[in-house]
Amino acid sequence: AAEATGATATGRGKCGSKRHLLTEGGGIPLAMVLSGANRTDQKKLGDLLDAQVIAAVPDTVPGAETDETRAARHLCLDRGYATVACRETAMAHGYVPHIPPKRSAAHPLPPPGDPARHPPRRWVVEVSHSWFNRFRRLLVRWEKKAANYLGFVQLAACLIIDRKLRHARTLPG
Repeated sequence: AAEATGATATGRGKCGSKRHLLTEGGGIPLAMVLSGANRTDQKKLGDLLDAQVIAAVPDTVPGAETDETRAARHLCLDRGYATVACRETAMAHGYVPHIPPKRSAAHPLPPPGDPARHPPRRWVVEVSHSWFNRFRRLLVRWEKKAANYLGFVQLAACLIIDRKLRHARTLPG
């Protein structure tokens, strides 16, 4: 039996897998968790935050009054994580969650440019997913064992990090 696979919603029930990705502000991958395609992101948030190998460096807030606000770690999530359980999970791991509220008939989404609209930040993770999809081996999963696929994903993450750091060293400044 295949590991970390599940029925896809768009593939007529075929087995598929999902990569849950945690990145830093520039899109560099920090943690990756695999699951079946039928698993929701909300249920894997705790596993994803636990999967970090190196603890994230807290952001420094200039002019912060207390050590607590000065060392705040921020976690930007999309509307799919707008549940109390996800907020509690993020706070339990030491993050300040930034999750836009779900829209409803009572609370419609504000128009673009409105100060009440939550700023778009999801593109950072989407860019990182596209970097992973450039590796043909990862675009379509051929491995039956999740450990083998995870190994290729981790190798791709190392190559992505190396490329980004090498590019940062060559920039003038």
